[in-house]
This record gives sequence, structure tokens and C-alpha cells, in this order.
Amino acid sequence: MRNLLCLLVLLLTSVPETFAAPVLGAENPLPEMWPGAVYDPSIPTYEQVLGYPVGARISRYEDMLRFFTALQAAAPARLKLIDYGKTWEGRRLVYAVIGNTETIARLHEITTDMQRLADPRITDLAAASQLIARLPASIWLAYGIHGNEISSTDAAMLTAYHLLAANDETVSLKVADNSLVFIDPLQNPDGRARFTQHYYSTVGLQDSPDRISAEHDEPWPGGRTNHYLFDLNRDWLALTQPETQSRVLALNKHLPLVVIDFHE
Repeated sequence: MRNLLCLLVLLLTSVPETFAAPVLGAENPLPEMWPGAVYDPSIPTYEQVLGYPVGARISRYEDMLRFFTALQAAAPARLKLIDYGKTWEGRRLVYAVIGNTETIARLHEITTDMQRLADPRITDLAAASQLIARLPASIWLAYGIHGNEISSTDAAMLTAYHLLAANDETVSLKVADNSLVFIDPLQNPDGRARFTQHYYSTVGLQDSPDRISAEHDEPWPGGRTNHYLFDLNRDWLALTQPETQSRVLALNKHLPLVVIDFHE
């Protein structure tokens, strides 16, 4: 109980300061995502593709697609962008697969081997041991299941860029050499589109950090849910929505060892 009270006090005392934070600009730049990292100049940056620094604007669904398409064009042997379904409003659901040139070239083979490894009816212990020894680890990073949790999709874009472009950073290189990283950057495109449409229709000529400004007053139904107002984070069991159905099919196809669902 004491720990809970301390947490509540911390939250309550930090919220006003958050609302009063200064607007981003040249005098208030964002900190580096990974201090000291050196990036391959052949991989386009967030700002080069979208035309604004990270955090300066709220990225739309179309911006996310444009960025991942640019990454794939810059490094097609190391990043593959795959469609896995469509939303109620017809928006593409996509995930990116990042690895080294060998693992991306073997993606179909790796997927087939993971299916074999998962099925003891066709794979005995000896065969399973051989598969485990040669298969790369697989990690699935999912973002933006709630459309109004806006920073998660930008985090997905920065994560993909870092894994693809950091060329002198030990952790990033080890990840690329020993695993396949699947990034689903936006699980709820329709919800995010609803949120960004409201934001850009109400924001003034100058962004305002004031909590009572119109752009910060999200009306019902908000962007949390999908087109038919389903909370997709509550649909994992029932599987009633096309976004969830498509995502579960993709997960069951690749059978990643680790799945992380990022929220804000």
C-alpha cells in the first residue's frame, strides 16, 4: 500500500509539469535516441523521408507507410515489408522483417522450419535439436494497437531505422546477425487516422502545450478503438475484427519466440 501511495504521489506531481512542457523547436531539441551511434548515410532518416524531426508533428498512417517503404527501398536485402491484411476502412496492415542478408533471403525457409519445430507430430527430438541449432531467434515488436497512443508508431519507425542503419553499434549488429526482428508499426490504422484527423482539424497555426486547447480535447469516440469501436487489445480471444484475425494468422505463420506489445 505504501508503495502504491508513493507511485500515486509521483504521478500526480509529474502531470502538471508534463502539460507545461515547452513546444519542441530548435531551442528545445529532442535528445538522441541512441547517443553516440553512427548511422549509415545510405539509409534515409525519419526527417529526410517525412520532412520534420521526430516529435515535431504527429505522424499519420500514410507517413508510417512512406517511411517503411523508403527503408525497404534503401536496403531491400535486409528489410522486407509485408502486407498481412486490411482494416475495415481498407487500410493496409503491414509488418517489416529486419535481419541480415542471409536471414532475409531464407525467410520462407525459416518460416517453414519454425512450423516443423512447433509440430511434434512431424518432428522428433533429434530433428528438433538440429532445427534449434540453425534457426535464428525471432522477435515480434507490435505497436499502436490503440490509435490515440501516438508515440508508439514513431517508436517503431525509430527502432527500424536504428536496427537497419546503425553500423558501429554492437547490440544492433548482434541482433541483426542472430535474429529476425518483425515490426508491426501500427496495429490500428483506422483509430490512428481518426485521432490525427481530429488533431489536425483543431490545431492552430501555433502548436499549444495548454491542456485545454482544442487539439488536446479528444471527443468521443476517440482514436483508441477501430472503425467499429472495438478495443483491439480486448479481441485476442474472440477474434472478431479483421485487424486481429490477420495479425493472429501472421503470428501463427512465423511463430516468433518473443512477442512484445508496446503501449503508451
